[in-house]
Amino acid sequence: MAGQTITNAVAQQEERPAVNALAVRLAKVKDLLESMTPEISKALPAHVTAERMARIALTQCRATPELLTCSAESLVGAVLTCAQLGMEPGPTQEAFLIPRKGQVTFQLGYKGMAKLFWQHPLAAYLTTATVRVGDEFDYDLGTTPHLLHKPNKKDRGEPEGHWYAVFRLINGGFGFAVLDRPAVERRRRSSQFPNGFGWAKSYDEMAEKSALRDMFDTMPKSAEIARALAWDGAVRTDLDPDAIDDAPSIDDDTVEADPVDLDEHGWPTTVPLGGES
Repeated sequence: MAGQTITNAVAQQEERPAVNALAVRLAKVKDLLESMTPEISKALPAHVTAERMARIALTQCRATPELLTCSAESLVGAVLTCAQLGMEPGPTQEAFLIPRKGQVTFQLGYKGMAKLFWQHPLAAYLTTATVRVGDEFDYDLGTTPHLLHKPNKKDRGEPEGHWYAVFRLINGGFGFAVLDRPAVERRRRSSQFPNGFGWAKSYDEMAEKSALRDMFDTMPKSAEIARALAWDGAVRTDLDPDAIDDAPSIDDDTVEADPVDLDEHGWPTTVPLGGES
């Protein structure tokens, strides 16, 4: 017992410097966020306060301590980007703060894209879906595009191999994006976190998000949508509020994705865990 007590005491002593270092960085981030309160306030919609955004950011740091190993400027820059886009990072899934290579990356979430669409003055309809075995599904591109999807209401089978997103505007304009499995896998393998938790646990949702992202690239964009797409996956260290209108620099290093186990139909059974989605 005495030996175990000594071992525990030594382990606690070794942990204290790391814990203290994180506490110091958390305090630095808190101070920087407080100093940025006037700028953050200018960027926020009326119903959200700078103090709330600061609390959200600090909560994210406590939930993901790796954020505190990144530069404080990039963390505050990501928070400021969220504020200016009207997004709340974290559980809302509107946006995420992703630690990578010592910097915090702003990542636009599935619900964030939907929120931006509904802020568009011409927005009328938006949906995403996974086609399943037994559904009736057909689409055509070209000068007379159309998409037909009639789900089998009696038996919702396994994914059939297509995911899509559709939008319609009040002026009658519409568009859609359809991805098959090879296209989804190409996007997974080229993403920042190809083996992340999202792909492992929510493959269909991530595939639908990929289709939504593709669709956003082709639809008429509001200024807010254009900014959000430009900053998706970017690091921001310029804390001037006007920097939101500047073209960001995105690290597009190729990520080597681990191979995915396939079932008897050639579908991914699981994606190895390795980070966030």
